[in-house]
Amino acid sequence: MSGATVVLAALAGVFGAQADTIAYWNFEEGPAGANVARGGMSDGVFYPAVQDQSGNGYHLSVWSDGGGAGYAYRTDVASPTIPLTGAPNNFSVKNTGGFPAMWTESPALQAWSPLTWTIEVSFQPELSDSYRTLVGRDSQGANTAGPSPNPDLAALYLQIQPDESLAIKFNDVSGYWHEAISAPGLVQGFTFSSDNDGLTGQWQSAAAVSDGSTLRLYYRNVELGEGWQLVAELDLTASGSPNTALTPGTGDGGDWDAGNFSVGRGLYAGGHTDRAWGFIDEVRLSDVALTPDQFLMVPEPSSLALGLVGFGIAVATRRRNRG
Repeated sequence: MSGATVVLAALAGVFGAQADTIAYWNFEEGPAGANVARGGMSDGVFYPAVQDQSGNGYHLSVWSDGGGAGYAYRTDVASPTIPLTGAPNNFSVKNTGGFPAMWTESPALQAWSPLTWTIEVSFQPELSDSYRTLVGRDSQGANTAGPSPNPDLAALYLQIQPDESLAIKFNDVSGYWHEAISAPGLVQGFTFSSDNDGLTGQWQSAAAVSDGSTLRLYYRNVELGEGWQLVAELDLTASGSPNTALTPGTGDGGDWDAGNFSVGRGLYAGGHTDRAWGFIDEVRLSDVALTPDQFLMVPEPSSLALGLVGFGIAVATRRRNRG
């Protein structure tokens, strides 16, 4: 195969993946050190500061202009360019206070209910003994079927757990709950009390993938130059659910709407919780089950081989009690 043919094939793969992108937030607005903008709006009022790079207009808002629930742009990034696309990667965002929150507010995205999907995120987290939701979806009351339904669960959590395991959990449109959880100790975090700038942190990436039959969770330590690892897997058909498409969510709250996606926080029992302190970057939602060679943070070819580490899968019935 000629060099030109190889390049064209690679480009075809890139653009094919982009064509299936529903929303993509790369936090490149900047400048460094500036708070993510609020446009003069009051706290909690949606302002589309973080632009959706997919072209679909599903922009992202922060809760406050800095302060307890805001974010600021940082030049600490996983890679100076995005490996899949070659696009510049100048900024990430880091929380400015103890209650960070970003969210979407679009009726079209609220209605999104795909059978096949991929959610990607890069992160450099703080160590904590709490749940930390990197990407979530707001809902209350959607878990109505399967063993021990818990109406307090939200629609989706891509999160770090107190034991530093990584998890993807979601409700489907039939009311069934599904989750795939890695082994403990997978995620590497920095200690805020001794390193509040995250200088000792490690950039990592996660990708949760559902093809309608199998739920897979991939992890990559970008800082260490590792390849993608399959760290958890779940047979969705074993639940008996007649339809494993992602629920658009149910319920409503004074500070959330069903179907909104959240970044940097979760929802439980209708309340904001599960704050993900630290750095976040490169959040992408796709309506196809991507493979690791199509992820944004695909490693160099020399480290592209997948590894399989020990993982554990359990049914989510645990009560969260964080504020």
